[in-house]
Amino acid sequence: MNPSPLPERATGPKNDWRAVAGTKAFAFWAFLALLYFQLALSLMPTWSDGTYYDYGWLALFVVPFFFLTRWRETDPGAAELDERLRRLAISLPIMGLVVGCLLLITLLRMAQWADSSWRPPLVFHGLIVLGLTTVLLFRIQGRSIAAYWGCAVVVLLVIPLPMKFEFSLIHWLTEGVMEFALFVNRMLGLPLASQGETIFANGIPLQVSDGCSGIRSFQSGIFAGFVLGEFLRLSLPSRLVLLLSGFGIAFLMNGCRVIYLVRHAVAHPGADLEKVHDMSGYVSLTTTFLLIAATGWLLARIDERLKESDANHLAPS
Repeated sequence: MNPSPLPERATGPKNDWRAVAGTKAFAFWAFLALLYFQLALSLMPTWSDGTYYDYGWLALFVVPFFFLTRWRETDPGAAELDERLRRLAISLPIMGLVVGCLLLITLLRMAQWADSSWRPPLVFHGLIVLGLTTVLLFRIQGRSIAAYWGCAVVVLLVIPLPMKFEFSLIHWLTEGVMEFALFVNRMLGLPLASQGETIFANGIPLQVSDGCSGIRSFQSGIFAGFVLGEFLRLSLPSRLVLLLSGFGIAFLMNGCRVIYLVRHAVAHPGADLEKVHDMSGYVSLTTTFLLIAATGWLLARIDERLKESDANHLAPS
């Protein structure tokens, strides 16, 4: 008797099972990729308009990297993943939720095609995608989905704020920058007056508008601080310190920018301020990012020292 057919019959079902498991996993990854690709398409016009959200392009690389890193740490295993995906596929409530979310996203996309600058559909689109992802991951990984909170926050940071809240934030930042610039310049002996959002230096009017409010460096600094904290895997207190530092550094650098522009306008009354305005903005933004990176590195070192200290205390004598 030739025993060769027996191993073929024994290994055949196993190979078929692996093929089915791979197909289910591929379908799940493809669904998530399409879900977030549609969200990215809806946000790209906002990222491309060159105002406050152009850092959103980085999310196309940052979010998948953070997600895959967390997935490797909480991976339930091939067999368990196949079983849970099979349960999801035959669950009528889950399938109904998926279909309902897809219909809502389709309606929101139709509204976005009519007016891509309308903020509420973008916000609802992002919340629906994050909510559906949370449900699916919870059914697959249980409570370990708490590890993905950083990915969700990064997605929320690249969704534009509602117009009313954004205008209020810009107005508050503009007033803060103006008061800071007036105080420092007066302390340095430069007599200044202000009216509304205009600073008068020796009769020269200097308009402090949206571009000088610091909203761009503020939002970019918050995004950079959070992404850096997630990349360095800082502790929660260190992440909060880094976020507050990012806000403070962005405000300080933009205030120094306005101080410089005022003093340059007084020293050179006939100079073209547009070139100086743009160049000082690039310098301020670059300095903000460098200082945030330095703060993150310092906090990472502090966390590392604290972990080593705790390990030494817990080690047996």
